[in-house]
Amino acid sequence: MLGIIHRQIKRGILYVKKKLTDRQFLLFSCVVVGVSTSLAAIALKLFVFKLEELFFGGIHAGNVLWYQMLLPMLGIGISSLLIVKVFKGKFLKGNDKIVYAIAKEGSNLPRSQTYSHLLTSSVTVGLGGSAGLESPMVATGAAIGSTFGRIYYLSYKERTVLLACGIASGIASAFSAPIAGVLFALEVLMIDITINTFIPLIISAASGALLAKIILGSNILLSFNNMQAFNYNNTLFYIVLGLLAGVTALYYARAFTWIERKFAVMQSPVKKWLIGSALLAALIFFFPPLFGEGYSTIKILADTNKIDKLPILFPHLEKSWVLLLFLLALILFKVFATGFTLQGGGNGGSFAPALFIGGVLGFFAAQLFHLMGYQNAPTANFIIAGMAGMLSGLFFAPLTAIFLIAEITGGYGLIIPLMLVSAISFFVVKSFEPLSMEMKKLSEHSTLNPSDKDKFLLSRLELIRMIDKTYLYFLPTATIADLRNKMINDTKDAYAVIDEKQKLLGTLYLGDLKSIILDKDIKTDAVILSDVMTKTLPLSTKDTVESALYRFDQSEKQLLPVVNDENQWLGFITKSAILEEYRMEILRASFN
Repeated sequence: MLGIIHRQIKRGILYVKKKLTDRQFLLFSCVVVGVSTSLAAIALKLFVFKLEELFFGGIHAGNVLWYQMLLPMLGIGISSLLIVKVFKGKFLKGNDKIVYAIAKEGSNLPRSQTYSHLLTSSVTVGLGGSAGLESPMVATGAAIGSTFGRIYYLSYKERTVLLACGIASGIASAFSAPIAGVLFALEVLMIDITINTFIPLIISAASGALLAKIILGSNILLSFNNMQAFNYNNTLFYIVLGLLAGVTALYYARAFTWIERKFAVMQSPVKKWLIGSALLAALIFFFPPLFGEGYSTIKILADTNKIDKLPILFPHLEKSWVLLLFLLALILFKVFATGFTLQGGGNGGSFAPALFIGGVLGFFAAQLFHLMGYQNAPTANFIIAGMAGMLSGLFFAPLTAIFLIAEITGGYGLIIPLMLVSAISFFVVKSFEPLSMEMKKLSEHSTLNPSDKDKFLLSRLELIRMIDKTYLYFLPTATIADLRNKMINDTKDAYAVIDEKQKLLGTLYLGDLKSIILDKDIKTDAVILSDVMTKTLPLSTKDTVESALYRFDQSEKQLLPVVNDENQWLGFITKSAILEEYRMEILRASFN
């Protein structure tokens, strides 16, 4: 039955495609992708909300019950089972995987990603895992856009735009923040979008935000309503908060990476689950606010500022210095709670943890300033500014951070402090880490170089695809006369000298041989090629395009031989071929 419905839908959309121009169909597609992603995100939010209501709706946030500790273990275990047994080999976590798919896989993501992240993240976060739903929404939206483009035979550029549309709709649906959704897609994917393709992103994000607002309302979405107007007398406080946010984001990135490496050496998924979930349960026992996404804690801090409604454990927490220590512990241990959740086999992301830490950090800074005698420091403003600073520093997405917080607070009255805190936080982290946490993983696990746009475009090129295998080759015992006889009908200006096992021995450059070939005093049938060949250092299939260009500059040659791991000759690569491919890549990457 489902197969019949799917075929009918496909037939109908293909009929629409025939009736519309390419531009019109792209706009139609972005609406379909935006709405589909939004519905998926809404379903995920509602399912998690119902799970939390079912298991934890009747308890006060400050009460630690045994199932508050053990249910996260169950959720992580179910998620790990699904990832290992059901989605084995086709489950991709992280924005770095999406960027890699755009650069190296033709913007093609596994179709299973359209639902795998929904299933695994819902049980992980719904049962108390300390992670966020935004990254799974992003992954789902990207997969929906990619799959739609592949099913309906769209080009690479159009698939990439739809993939970005899915991401924009996912973030827009999560927070009812369409501008932030568009900016997140652009900052994360590192693609150049012109005004012609900027419109589809706006349409998708607006569709997602509108649906989320209608269906979810403000009860499930993160929202704030009691901000104070910006007072320029508090500028110094915001500068200090920006510095604190930058240091905290740097700490989060390095601590999370350390946790990843510790769990990476464990081979058994069961061992990862037992250790990760047990450590998470212990953290939740001592620090209940680490349970789940943490948005409820941020709302309490921002909307009421009443300590008695916080999820607390110690009865003396109303004492100012004890409260500060408790808040500091939340900031420091949230990364471990998230790391244990994700590395133990759960699925989620660091988006919500970043906002949680930023909010708690802002509240911490406000309480600290109050203790120092500055009672006018606006607590709610510091909370949302801290969220923006943490998001900017961790994801290297300052524009997303600024406009996300501006949109969820319902206005742009605090745009100046948001810009100030986000910029300072970004600068602090950038001073120590050239790449964000996820782009650093991309750089380490692939040949891609996301450090800047030019290097990223270069690293997208595959050196092995530029090898020209039509060049002539000779044995070392061949003579100049043999070479001259074969080169009569050849237009190439270089030749390889190889042995019987195809291993490269040297290179013959026509420019270097002219004097020998044309010298009438030299008996060309007596001169063997091994005596006149050049032992040029060859390129390897493991070389990147960037390193190949550096080798060309060092050798002052216009073409170089290429060998495999066994030093067997594969062909030649010319410098002009690389530059031409780079030019074509620039054209492919410019979404006009």
